[in-house]
Amino acid sequence: MNTLVEELAAICGAQYVSDKMVDRICHTRDCGPTPGGIPAVVVRPRTTEQVSEIVKLANRVKTPIFIWGRSTTFIGHGIREGCILMALDLMNKIEKMDFENQVVTVETGAIWHAVDVELGKHGWELAAPGPGGLFVCTIGGSVAYNAVPHGLLEYGMTGDGVVALEVVLPNGDVIHTGSMGNRAAGGLSFERYANGPDLAGLFIGACGVFGVITKVSFKIHRKPEKECFAFYGFDSIDVAVDAAHALQRRNAPTHLVGLFGGPKPTGVAGDAFLHIVIRDSAASAAERLAATHAICSGFNGIRHDETATEKYWVNHMYSWLRNTPPEVYYSDRPYTCPEAAMFMPTQKVKDAIRYLFDYEKEHAEEFSRYGIRIKAYDVYFSRNAAFLWIDTLYPELDAEAWKYGVQMRADYSEHLFREYASPGGILAPLAPHIMPKLEGGFDFLHFLKNQMDPNHILNPGVLMLGE
Repeated sequence: MNTLVEELAAICGAQYVSDKMVDRICHTRDCGPTPGGIPAVVVRPRTTEQVSEIVKLANRVKTPIFIWGRSTTFIGHGIREGCILMALDLMNKIEKMDFENQVVTVETGAIWHAVDVELGKHGWELAAPGPGGLFVCTIGGSVAYNAVPHGLLEYGMTGDGVVALEVVLPNGDVIHTGSMGNRAAGGLSFERYANGPDLAGLFIGACGVFGVITKVSFKIHRKPEKECFAFYGFDSIDVAVDAAHALQRRNAPTHLVGLFGGPKPTGVAGDAFLHIVIRDSAASAAERLAATHAICSGFNGIRHDETATEKYWVNHMYSWLRNTPPEVYYSDRPYTCPEAAMFMPTQKVKDAIRYLFDYEKEHAEEFSRYGIRIKAYDVYFSRNAAFLWIDTLYPELDAEAWKYGVQMRADYSEHLFREYASPGGILAPLAPHIMPKLEGGFDFLHFLKNQMDPNHILNPGVLMLGE
């Protein structure tokens, strides 16, 4: 057993440290296409104190750490060869459900749906229900990435639900943000914007380059009395976007999803589609649903059976957005998705979809040659904008198709980021296409990284920060 493994075992226990190749090679990439280096060792701490000691050790031996949640993103990590892979999945306890202050505090590795189930036993739920992988992804990882959750239009981003964070800094020190920062007053989590600067904001969306999130205090609310659903088809993408814009201005939906590319929903009329979810008291939900029907009808929307919307929302069957059972929509594996995703003004969705359709036409021969499929050009609408995700599928085992698929993502990103879009979560593959465009902001992030992490220990290279 080498010295590094011995020292990590002394911190966490030998059973939570492995340098076996079978364990190391399983921690090289996420659900996306980007390959990563093989870590030197995998360590699974169970407490904040252990995380702190691991970070201090990494500084002493000048070995970078890559922080691993549940590895559910489709973007790509950028894991360094020979790093310490610190997996946080064992830090998954619910520390406190505080119904009086409407906050739940959990360890970083707690899974979204698992927390929601426990809150649901008391009639409560998380203020945001979680991102697409809510059955498997962690709250801490989603906060570090600032993932786009369901219920975006009404509930906002993942970061909007954060009340306070516990974070291990790159030197191993532990800090608390918001009201939790006042340890003399008991370190209570009830208000994010207390005690001066919003330190939580520094770590939300930073993908672990400035610190390791070890605990999250998140807003909760009572489960709503009523859920209503609607599903509409429209004759064109432009009209569907106009309808979505009107729904945004009325604040009618809780969640609004647009389908503008990929396979069309089966058995229904239209060239573009909107799925609408409304959650509220019975009286308010009925009023909002009536407004939704009036707006969609005003844009000549074709009303369809909302069962597909309900299956998507209640049973989390994403394939039913297109009236398609899972075995059809997700067949023909192994396929991989080099996802590109970005925010843009609502009306710019029209231009973005036109660009994507034109790209398909111009590259039809290559699409056929490499087996490229368009899984989706779908949009989650926020309160005042749109989050477009572009899911292109290519054969995982075809090296040339892999190169082509990754180049497609680069083409999409470069074009759209130069025109009117900015990415949500970034990570390693999208960073070269956006970070230099941030100009002085990128310089400032470099400055913070160099000051906070002079040894470049935490996730070096992610967000193009660190050596």
